[in-house]
Amino acid sequence: MPLQDNMKRVLILGSSGKMGSAVRTAFEGDYELICKNSLDFDACNFEEVGNLVKDNRPEIVINTVAFLGIDRCEKEPEKALLLNALYPRLLAELSRETGFLLVHFSTDAVFDDEKRDYYVESDIPAPVNIYGFTKYGGDCFISAIAGTYYIFRISVLFGETGRDSQFVEKMLRRVREGCRVLRISDDIVSSPSYSLDIAMGIKRVLDASAPYGVYHMANEGKASLYDLMAEMKKCLELDVEIQRASHREFPSGARKNTYTPIRSEKISPLRPWRDAVKDFCLGLEKIMKRKTA
Repeated sequence: MPLQDNMKRVLILGSSGKMGSAVRTAFEGDYELICKNSLDFDACNFEEVGNLVKDNRPEIVINTVAFLGIDRCEKEPEKALLLNALYPRLLAELSRETGFLLVHFSTDAVFDDEKRDYYVESDIPAPVNIYGFTKYGGDCFISAIAGTYYIFRISVLFGETGRDSQFVEKMLRRVREGCRVLRISDDIVSSPSYSLDIAMGIKRVLDASAPYGVYHMANEGKASLYDLMAEMKKCLELDVEIQRASHREFPSGARKNTYTPIRSEKISPLRPWRDAVKDFCLGLEKIMKRKTA
């Protein structure tokens, strides 16, 4: 489809990941997209990142790059600090210097477990591990430096992806490999969210020119990891037994966030998470049928 003259140019950094792919799908057709992933640039090379931004002259930069995983961040704190805090600071500086709108993704992991209720934008972050600490550092740098920005805090994600490095994908891979019993934590509670719903919600915020700042973006409701996988099992009719377990059964090098559901004070919630799981599973079934046809 030919580009319209008034389309804004959007640079998506991390375009092949779960969130980047969803953003690409949601924004396609209404924006001129420049998609870059780890094959195109190294986020740890700040000079390269700066040249990439300046060469493409975007009006909007959507950054989905992050160093994920609580245990990975504990083992590699320097890399976590670099990618989750200092790299966003660079983008914030480039935003102020060149004038683009910066869209950045944060996490419910910036909060502790003390509230025992939904966390909203006005709640004060109190990270309990290096992952949450470095992600909150990125939030602080962007809010202090960037002139125009949106920070979207999201929770446990499910969605189409070519990788299996995150929770849902790891569990589904184990089932595909023949695992018939999954023990899943029922004492880690968050707001499971569909990456495509998140991307569409972000597009609505941008299209409406909503006030800049921090937003919580999630499908409505809260669930344990056990609840999420039990719903996946039901929707996909998986031949696997889902057993309840405690997160304490799975050793970790860091304190885990165990109760961080989120909701927004600023925008309406997305549809309920169970409805989103059904749509995601329908999409997975269609993909599997194409592969086996």
